[in-house]
Amino acid sequence: MHRRILSRVKNFVALAIAIIVVGQASPASAAIEQKAKLFPLTQVKLLDGPFKHAQDLNLKYVLAHDPDRFLAPFRKEAGLAPKAEYYPNWESQGLAGDVGGHYLTALAQLYADTGDAEVKRRLDYMISELAECQKANGDGYVGGVPNGKALWAEIAGGRLRPRPFDLNGRWVPWYNMHKTFAGLRDAHTIGGNAQARDVFVKLCDWCGALMGKLSDEQMQSMMRTEQGGMPEVLADAFAITGDKKYLALAKRFSHKEILDPLVAKQDKLEGLHANTQIPKVIGFARIGQLTDDPAGIDAARFFWDAVVSRNTIALGGNSSSEHFHATNNYSTLLESHEGVETCNSYNMLRLTEPLFALEPSGKLADYYERTLFNHILSSQHPEHGGLVYFTPMRPRHYRVYSKANECFWCCVGTGIESHGKHARFIYAAGENDLYVNLFIASELNWAERGVKVRQETTFPDAASTKLTISTDGPKRFTLQVRQPGWVPADVFAIHVNGERVTTKAAANSYVGVHREWKNGDRVEITLPMQNKLERLPDGSNFVALLHGPIVLASPMGFQDMKGLIAGSGRFEHSAPGPKLPPEDAPVLIGSVEAVRAAIQPVKGKPLTFTAQPVISPADLGGLELIPFSRLHDARYMIYWKIGPPDEAR
Repeated sequence: MHRRILSRVKNFVALAIAIIVVGQASPASAAIEQKAKLFPLTQVKLLDGPFKHAQDLNLKYVLAHDPDRFLAPFRKEAGLAPKAEYYPNWESQGLAGDVGGHYLTALAQLYADTGDAEVKRRLDYMISELAECQKANGDGYVGGVPNGKALWAEIAGGRLRPRPFDLNGRWVPWYNMHKTFAGLRDAHTIGGNAQARDVFVKLCDWCGALMGKLSDEQMQSMMRTEQGGMPEVLADAFAITGDKKYLALAKRFSHKEILDPLVAKQDKLEGLHANTQIPKVIGFARIGQLTDDPAGIDAARFFWDAVVSRNTIALGGNSSSEHFHATNNYSTLLESHEGVETCNSYNMLRLTEPLFALEPSGKLADYYERTLFNHILSSQHPEHGGLVYFTPMRPRHYRVYSKANECFWCCVGTGIESHGKHARFIYAAGENDLYVNLFIASELNWAERGVKVRQETTFPDAASTKLTISTDGPKRFTLQVRQPGWVPADVFAIHVNGERVTTKAAANSYVGVHREWKNGDRVEITLPMQNKLERLPDGSNFVALLHGPIVLASPMGFQDMKGLIAGSGRFEHSAPGPKLPPEDAPVLIGSVEAVRAAIQPVKGKPLTFTAQPVISPADLGGLELIPFSRLHDARYMIYWKIGPPDEAR
């Protein structure tokens, strides 16, 4: 009986969310046409595999936390007695309320993923408590920013003292507030909580009233302080309500110092704090989606290309110590113990999603796959669920992991979101197309067409996947199967019910199979993977080793990994242990082709390789190469110096 009731609840939520998603487009009558729609999480279920494991582990990690501790700063700022003590770490060091906003989004996603009753209870409780805080504030405001009312009074009076990471002496208050806005939005649009819509809209009205006291020049000055994705959430308020005042407010939050060069197709990213800029660009794209002005979309596309082509490494991540490199010199990346930041990859995937919806592209999907399978999947410890902030590329360094109830970095917040949305990009629907973007074990319910798809695969351990179509009657549509850029066109193969389909698409594109699909039809996709070497974007003599899209790394010992599980100190997200001398790191000897040919599989160990003849010193030749996402609690090598035989040690 309980299962039947839960099933009905989940079906109702799926219907409600589908209505919400459709309704979001209706107010924006001038919106740019989208050629594909990603499915809501309620319509895609993960099956057993690494991503289902990550989702399940994330559920445990999220439920290990106490909602009342996340709510404590909101209650205090509203003049209400907290029901529990503040969480430590950043939540008690000036960024109170930040991860609480992420927690709302994580709960909404996990409820959409699983229908878990406890997740729903916590989500509803959080929203009801925030509504009480908003009522106590009396002006629509709800936030955990320390001493926020005094800050907002200063802002309203035009007294602005912006610096990159603080505004009037407060740690990135708009960045902090954005997480509350986004959490409320997601509680409504993903989690189906109606009260969250009311709290969200009132908070947007508070923001509009406050910003109405500032000139455009003052607004642009204020944008010099990191502000998260404020343009995006305010544009979403327009999409939800149809009220154009929110769209106008979103445009006022658009930072012209970043937007204008991008519109002019000028790459001025070098040296900028990466994760400050990416959410701004997501906002440009969202505004562009909802208006007939393509400037925001053009800016977002140019930015995406600049970051992916000139600032992104093999894992899919970007930046070093949080800042974009000089594109002709990646030496700082190899020297620093603070490598690519997980938040950046989370936000670049969020930017990729609307760009794909506007124009489905194999290039966009290839990037999404590379980043998801390597950087995002590797950022969660597979046993205790701890999350990673920095992933150093320094040879033989290591990562540190968060601890539940102790660590509340930005990458913990985005981490509990990332591992609740692994089903987001697997499939997409066009007018008469079904896109298969990722090869992840899953079930799709394309309810609008009466079609279900079950994808069974152990990819990347097996270089293939199988789709089974279930329908309530014959259905004619085009199945668009991604042909990845890492699969040569002459070996990519699709079989329908055992018969090979002629494919004409080039690699890094989609192969369309148009037919009348019947219940039980089977589609088998062959994805042979090859080994390759990939240089850093600056063209220097450092290479990463890949098998298909999977980055391979080598364990390099366990010595002196101080702070492997981080505590609540301000900077404990960086691996503080000794930096081993780079000149003592092993190197690869030979040409690129010789090294590639030397990479050989280890019998009986899936996705495990050696490159014994080309590793120097020779006594390290037995090192194993495994997917980086499976390498934890160890020092490692991802980038190797490659040189001629006379550089052998």
